[in-house]
Amino acid sequence: DCLASRRCARPAPARPFAAGPYGTQVKDLAGPVTLPTSEGDWALELEWTGDDSYLFLAHATATRDLFASELRPLLEASPRNVHYFFGWLSDQLGFEQARGRWQQEIQLLPMADRDHWLTHVHFVMPRLDRTDGWIGAMLTARAAMPPRYLGNGLTAFAIDRQQRIREVGMLGRLTGTGVAAELPLLQNEARAFEFELTREGRLAAQQAVVVTLATAQTAHDTIDVDVTLPTLDRFDTLEVDLSLDCPQHQNATCGAWDYLSHLSLCEPAVAADGGATWSCTRELARWITPYWREGRWVTDISAQLATLSPGGAKHLRWTASGQFDPRSTDYVTSLSLRFIEGGKGIRPTSTTPLWTGGNWNAGYDATKTPQTVAVPAGARRVELVTLTTGHGGVAPTNCAEFCNHQHLFTVNGVLHRQSFPEAQSPSTCAQRVDLGVVPNQHGTWYYGRGGWCPGQDVAPWVVDVTADVTRGQPNTITYRTEFNGATVNANLGNIVLSSWLVVWE
Repeated sequence: DCLASRRCARPAPARPFAAGPYGTQVKDLAGPVTLPTSEGDWALELEWTGDDSYLFLAHATATRDLFASELRPLLEASPRNVHYFFGWLSDQLGFEQARGRWQQEIQLLPMADRDHWLTHVHFVMPRLDRTDGWIGAMLTARAAMPPRYLGNGLTAFAIDRQQRIREVGMLGRLTGTGVAAELPLLQNEARAFEFELTREGRLAAQQAVVVTLATAQTAHDTIDVDVTLPTLDRFDTLEVDLSLDCPQHQNATCGAWDYLSHLSLCEPAVAADGGATWSCTRELARWITPYWREGRWVTDISAQLATLSPGGAKHLRWTASGQFDPRSTDYVTSLSLRFIEGGKGIRPTSTTPLWTGGNWNAGYDATKTPQTVAVPAGARRVELVTLTTGHGGVAPTNCAEFCNHQHLFTVNGVLHRQSFPEAQSPSTCAQRVDLGVVPNQHGTWYYGRGGWCPGQDVAPWVVDVTADVTRGQPNTITYRTEFNGATVNANLGNIVLSSWLVVWE
């Protein structure tokens, strides 16, 4: 019995199997279940290690091309701490044919890989929605009330390392005639679970003063909040934590498009009608929303400690373009600031705004006049910090979204170049799931872009220019752009830019 269950001398789980309460909705805790597989019964509670994730894919009309694929590329790309479960909802013969091919592929792997995947690839023999327990009940309920848009929730799902039921995204690339199946994309879900668990472990261990701006707040495009910040002179690190959830955590209820999102500091202003309003032009952080999926991002924006100094009462605004396609959709937004004493020995004391972006055309550079910034004698570190993303454009270059635009900054004549060669890659964003890109979005999420990926934060570009400045004196900073090594002489889209010179003391 010990050998048959493969549990001889198995160490205790890294995380014990949770006792409940259990459910069958997305993000609910997954309960015990036993699945009849080609190798015998497999019981989740008994096999649970706390180190693995579990991905399920069922053969059906919508997934036929996935089951026609080879299995080996998926396994070669996959983390090893994942169990794959393949079953069927229709065309049992097609499933059995795939099972036969895939089992042969596993046998042909190198011995170490073969032995590993023989215990981590499972074929569920009965029709998956008719198995006993919560999995069968969940799939039956989903089929009875299918989503109006998207269908992966009917044929694929997952259990993450925290024992939560999760959705699976699009397993292919968009073409003019539909989705071209790409089975290796399935492993991106497990990579994302690893990223999430590592991030949440880091946050749990961190001693941070958390200021909440919104908690699961439904917003069409804007959240304004008055908040009182702590006195900031003891902090050297600032992170912003944003979650954009789907209603009921279902892909099909999320917004369809990758839009710009910002957090800004606001100042009192007078509206056109003479009434009081807010001017929110001081950007603190930036994100790009995912296609039809939810996500969470924790971003280091420490330079903005000086922008928010000394703390106290502030008015902040979070914005994102209103989602509409093919129906109006709201964002379920949670947002907070995390103030941290990181032991750096220095902290940002001044942030001087430099340039913003605009239409990237022949007149763009002419509007970016040189800046003179005095650096205090006591400066310990000086940084050039930018948020730079390119959007829009026309064929054939599809600039500025899909081209390598270059941004040339000089500090007292010393050149610092920001460029985006990844914008020419068909898979850069797909390769950044380990860095927080939301996996398997229902759109062209996989292409590299000019400074961004759908479903990711825009991390500040930070350059140490301490050696380039003269303390106690004015310093000259310049900025211009290039494309293909030349100045821009055509309309190439739009550059969204915020830039600063940041002094640490």
